[in-house]
Amino acid sequence: MTRPEWEHVPEGWARRVDGWDVPEVEAAYRRRWPEFLAAVRGTGTLGVAHEVPEGRPVITHDPGWHNVVMTFGYVAARAAHGGTLSILDWGGGPGHYFVLARALLPDVVQDYHSRDLPRLAALGRELLPEATFHDDDRCLDRTYDLVVASDSLQYSPDVAAMLARLASASAPWLYVAQLPTVHASPSFVVLQRPTAYGYNTEYLGWVVNRGELPCSRIVSSSSNDERTCSRASARAPVGLLAVRACLIARCCSAFFT
Repeated sequence: MTRPEWEHVPEGWARRVDGWDVPEVEAAYRRRWPEFLAAVRGTGTLGVAHEVPEGRPVITHDPGWHNVVMTFGYVAARAAHGGTLSILDWGGGPGHYFVLARALLPDVVQDYHSRDLPRLAALGRELLPEATFHDDDRCLDRTYDLVVASDSLQYSPDVAAMLARLASASAPWLYVAQLPTVHASPSFVVLQRPTAYGYNTEYLGWVVNRGELPCSRIVSSSSNDERTCSRASARAPVGLLAVRACLIARCCSAFFT
């Protein structure tokens, strides 16, 4: 019997899984990289999604993903100053947001850093030698104009603690995007089997209750309800929850109350 793609995990992070740092994930990212570059550099819209099921082309015209990319562009433009921008992309893989940021802000000199697991960090160093890729948390020892956690924060076992650490590295902007959230139930853990995307693995992630994450000052936020969550990827489930994005200003030393 075929096992479902998504599964509730009552025992939470005690479940043992292979996770993201497996050869199949690195191979799929490498395989799709040229097509992703061509999509960003082309003359079409930037409704680009690099994570697509096996056998399908990289998406280039999806309204939901266009909103994701344009929102990131707004955030990056707001964080840039004096023609420069330093970014920490938490869970940034081989640097997709660096490619998008250069397309959106070609006149801004960017100091881009990605923090990810060893295989994807190594791939990033190979594909984008002009950027900096970290496979440990020493990247949090400094500050950045903008810290981005897009479709990645839910993979931290302790989301609140991780959010606080990211906030401490933001000077002053922290952008959290594509975070699966719920309103009416406590946070819970799900398992995904992303076989359709060519990832022969399983990984855990949170679906976060919004009320469990108080923070300093949310400048703006948005969500996609079940009518627009059809843009689900190898990371976010379809139609079951809201996928949140918020831009947070670090306005005081105590990020949480």
